[in-house]
Amino acid sequence: MIAEGLKAGDLEGIVEKRFSVDQYKSKMGEDRDVCVVTFTCTTEAGAKDLESFAEKGYKKVLDADATPGTMEDGKYKVFIEFPRDPKLDLYMGEFLEDLKKLTNIENFEFTYHKNSKPFEATRNNLAEVLPRTPMAYSQKINQLQLGEVKNFFDKYNMMEFNLDKNIIDIKKNGSQETLKFELHAFGGTPAVLRESKAFKIDSDSMSEVMHLTKYFGPYNITKTVEDKFVFSKEGQSAVISKYKW
Repeated sequence: MIAEGLKAGDLEGIVEKRFSVDQYKSKMGEDRDVCVVTFTCTTEAGAKDLESFAEKGYKKVLDADATPGTMEDGKYKVFIEFPRDPKLDLYMGEFLEDLKKLTNIENFEFTYHKNSKPFEATRNNLAEVLPRTPMAYSQKINQLQLGEVKNFFDKYNMMEFNLDKNIIDIKKNGSQETLKFELHAFGGTPAVLRESKAFKIDSDSMSEVMHLTKYFGPYNITKTVEDKFVFSKEGQSAVISKYKW
């Protein structure tokens, strides 16, 4: 018996071997203070068993919560929250060792944040990839955001691009014009558009949109009544505004 009501192999074929870390927001506190580990299960009962296993069996688990219904793919998510401190990799390593017995999974693997690249869930990789302090988390997320936003605007390295404290400096190669913008939001298009205000369609706004389209290329660009520009492409969107010009 590994946990109350569960024995070796009970979750075999139910918990998937790949889990994500820091992909979803914490409900117990600030993301910089709490690490959210998300597992995928094929059955509702299995998801509830995993939730109970995590919540009742580990003092370092702050919270465990299974989704009440299926996701779009017909599967279930289980969100397990750990405190973000220097021993985070040890807490997770201990948890995974016991979970291996329940699932008969020899080696788990994980992805970090929005990146789809998998890592084998070894102690070394957990220690190396996971930010284990609030400061390390903030630094890592800033670096990831910089890479994501740069790739969105400059996928083929055709520009000089800098992002510092949400201020973007952009200069096209061979151009004398440097543009500055403030970044207000970045992410999946549906989520970004839900937070956007009504769009302007007057002649001055359309002229600005045309200028930005010529500068940046084939984006779907619109201007809001808040004088912000929404850039959309390939399922992602950024909301920016002119900065000091």
